[in-house]
Amino acid sequence: MDSHGRHEQLLRVFHLIDILLGAARSLSAVELKTALLDRGVVDDISERNIRRDIGFLESFGYDVREEGRREGRGAMRKAWRIEPAPGLSFPSAPAVTVPEILSLAVARDFLVPLAGTCYWRGIGQLIQRIERLATPALLDYVDRHREGLILHPRPTGGKYAVKLLNAVHRAIRQSLELSIGYRGVADEEPRTIRIEPEALVVYDGSIYVAAHVAAARPSAPSAATTIRFFKLDRVIDARVTERSFEPRAGDVAALLADSMTMFRSPAPPRRFRIRVAPSRARWACERPFHPRQEVVSQPDGSVILEIARGWEEEMIPQLLGLAGEAEVLEPVDVRERMLAAARSIAELYEREPVAAAAVPRPRRRRKGPAGNA
Repeated sequence: MDSHGRHEQLLRVFHLIDILLGAARSLSAVELKTALLDRGVVDDISERNIRRDIGFLESFGYDVREEGRREGRGAMRKAWRIEPAPGLSFPSAPAVTVPEILSLAVARDFLVPLAGTCYWRGIGQLIQRIERLATPALLDYVDRHREGLILHPRPTGGKYAVKLLNAVHRAIRQSLELSIGYRGVADEEPRTIRIEPEALVVYDGSIYVAAHVAAARPSAPSAATTIRFFKLDRVIDARVTERSFEPRAGDVAALLADSMTMFRSPAPPRRFRIRVAPSRARWACERPFHPRQEVVSQPDGSVILEIARGWEEEMIPQLLGLAGEAEVLEPVDVRERMLAAARSIAELYEREPVAAAAVPRPRRRRKGPAGNA
């Protein structure tokens, strides 16, 4: 089972616990399936998967009792209920307190990047509980008095269409190729790309699809062996095809461990040694500059960052942002590229600034009668 499938199963298990704890009697697989469908947790699920989820629940220490229950024309069905496990007490379904719900209202901006993931349905249901419990005036008061808690920049909620997200989820869950209209940063018009999506990645307030580019022909090998990341903000449309693919071995999270951002390159990563000036040394350690850096403190207060695996096309823009506060010691060719970039910047600022072209100001249109433009 891939990571997305495990996340969906975990979400189902959370709901199964809640359903079983709130039931007055044992529930069959059919009843549990109906409850999951009613809650919008799944679009469809087999009874076999429900029985597997029950076993998953038992493996985590819940005392699930299986009973035989006669239904309909005398047919016997298996049904389940939860008994309090040692050290746990569940006399009734767990309640959520008003302070807990209002705390979620305060922190909801931090959850916006999860919009569209398999967790968002549960978050949405809890937010609906907030809206039923608290008056608009109270929620407005909470929003204005967050005890100094500010999220900057504030993410935009609901920026992805439901149809788009559903298509991506289905393609990942069923290992089906996805045809997307994609407009990259340098693209004037969208281009159609067929991808084999592996996972969703939340980064810097946006969602990315981690995917391989699909082969041009079914019998041909994949056009790319390296995972690429497609930003959903740039996906114009998405259509699930009927062509299946075999998920690749490998962990997307492990791939990102070598990256400072969402950058990936077909070229192998390289070893870097970077000296950071004393004025930025603490920042480089707290941030950190690179997720896998090793820090070697120097007598003058500076630090040497030892980075075993990094890509120069990702590192150079980040290092240029530090200007003279960072010095590349290795690799030598990257040091030379930094020197060439510094000289180019110096030449740019040593010449006279180019005067901005005179642009006529647009004429303001006067409003006619009744406010018509």
